[in-house]
Amino acid sequence: MSENVNNTSATSPGGEVPVDRLKHALAAQLEYYFSRENLANDAYLVSQMDGDQYVPIWTVANFNQIKKLTTDIKLITEVLKESPNVDDEEMRVRPSHKRCIVILREIDGSTPVDEVRAIFADESLPKILSCEFAHNNVWYITFESDDDAQRAYHYVRDNVKEYKVRLD
Repeated sequence: MSENVNNTSATSPGGEVPVDRLKHALAAQLEYYFSRENLANDAYLVSQMDGDQYVPIWTVANFNQIKKLTTDIKLITEVLKESPNVDDEEMRVRPSHKRCIVILREIDGSTPVDEVRAIFADESLPKILSCEFAHNNVWYITFESDDDAQRAYHYVRDNVKEYKVRLD
């Protein structure tokens, strides 16, 4: 595809496609490639990641499903740039995994939910969306955003010494 990305339509291997539709299809496919579900099974993509989980954009551009949509590296990069996961040189991309769940360990399953919620009762902390016992003395505390979960995690880690905590 050699069309300017600002045009209203572009030529893809499948024919003439409106650029907005092509960008949407690219974004959906790229989001899938970097989803937790796909990365759990995609040994090749994971093997292409560096220590910071970055993958060269040209590697992703060579995936068959992407090439079926377009071979225009500039368009692919433009779509990827709409996420904060492209490096400053616009050469690499990495997954963005929003972690909204704080995991508390070594809290007995018979502990009342209100008691577990009380760990996060400090008024400086964000609102809990859900609090549930998982299994084996593990509780999942869900927050609205990654930032909220990070704040709660750091609060528990720094102020509540009797529990083991992890961010997932």
